[in-house]
Amino acid sequence: MNYSQVVGQFHPLLVHLPIGILLFAFLLIIYQKLQKAELTEAISLTLLLGSIGALLSCITGWFLAQSGEYEAEIVQKHQWTAIASTVFGFTAYFYKNQRMILSTIMAATLTIAGHFGGTITHGEGYLFGKEEEIPEPSKTLQKQTKIDTTNSGQKTVKQTFLYNEKVAPILEKKCYSCHSSRKKKGSLRLDSETFIRKGGKNGEVLHAGNPSKSALYANLLLPLDDDKHMPPKGKSQLTSGELSVIHYWIKKGASFTGEIEAETIIPQVITPLNEVSSQNILPENLELDILEPNLNKPDQQTLEKLKNEKIVINSEGFEGKKLAVNFVNIKDIKTNQITDLQTIRENIFSLKINNKALSDKDLSQIKTFENLERLNLDQTTITDNGIKELVNLKNLKQLNLYDTEISDKSIEALSSIKNLKVLYLWKTKISESGIEQLKKKLPNTKIESGNFKFSKPDSLK
Repeated sequence: MNYSQVVGQFHPLLVHLPIGILLFAFLLIIYQKLQKAELTEAISLTLLLGSIGALLSCITGWFLAQSGEYEAEIVQKHQWTAIASTVFGFTAYFYKNQRMILSTIMAATLTIAGHFGGTITHGEGYLFGKEEEIPEPSKTLQKQTKIDTTNSGQKTVKQTFLYNEKVAPILEKKCYSCHSSRKKKGSLRLDSETFIRKGGKNGEVLHAGNPSKSALYANLLLPLDDDKHMPPKGKSQLTSGELSVIHYWIKKGASFTGEIEAETIIPQVITPLNEVSSQNILPENLELDILEPNLNKPDQQTLEKLKNEKIVINSEGFEGKKLAVNFVNIKDIKTNQITDLQTIRENIFSLKINNKALSDKDLSQIKTFENLERLNLDQTTITDNGIKELVNLKNLKQLNLYDTEISDKSIEALSSIKNLKVLYLWKTKISESGIEQLKKKLPNTKIESGNFKFSKPDSLK
């Protein structure tokens, strides 16, 4: 960042203060005239401070405008009305007898300057909700209907332009305020095909067919506090459905004129990953973690058999394809019951077997549940040997081992489950030093060990 940019960054910090001070001075002038109060010195002070602040805002604003990220026409309007406000502020300070008319003009130009400033920052229509026209191709492409005559009868197939009808409205709603003709943050515009393909000062943002390498999509998945995350923290974020549309469009080739059937179901994004690095290029297997898995419907006969054995099975979504299994009603677990789960193992995302005589051999079957995300094994009879069976559960995010016999021998196995978010180790035989080792090896995992420390109350307070 050069000197000009550094100075320009102070503009948003400075600009609001003089606006408030100058408008306050204007109100004082009105109050003095109506109430016949003597406020001349107070008005002079506020006019002077506000005008000096406005002058500094104009200077820093000029430096900020040199970045070229904003539309020149709107910037000039904002710039000259702001300068006019500053001039009238200083003039009102020096010419006390003409303060009413001078401050009225100052307040008017200040209001106009503020409007243009808001337009630059938030886009046209930010105050009254006026919608901007969606740039081409949306102005020229229209929905259409085609006739499919491949069968003996005619079938009406509704077609829609994917970019025009689904992608462009998302970009307009969530991205245009910073990346359009009004404002070109990072020299990037996203309001037309030409500019999207061109990219910004950091290079191309679109790699057709590869969402993971497209900054247009990849930066949406970064942690909210990451400088490259888009939209920036504090602005309206994309929903899962909107993320899905962007991903699907890029995956299908990022065509700006391509058509799809209007009834096409776009695979849904479950949630953005906050563990992605702040690079523009994401891991190749990222999509496997954030997209709805391609699941088959669970076998109904198996479900009925398990339910008849008092095993609780609940749906977690995706039209019953995602299941949570709970052995809470089973008094004595049997190996064949774990074996019966094999038929629906790809559908099991949550498994709870607590307070049971569960063997390490049973864990050797559970290790094949590739989509398992939550596993509760608290108060079971598993050992360190059984924990080794869980290292292949790459999607496991929560593991409860409360009140089990596992010890420091399980540290290596547990530390290899890199996607763990929460690990319960309370009342296990893992030592405090072992807990510390795990915290170092799994820095992104919340480890609950039950070693709570409470400070003594301060008797002096």
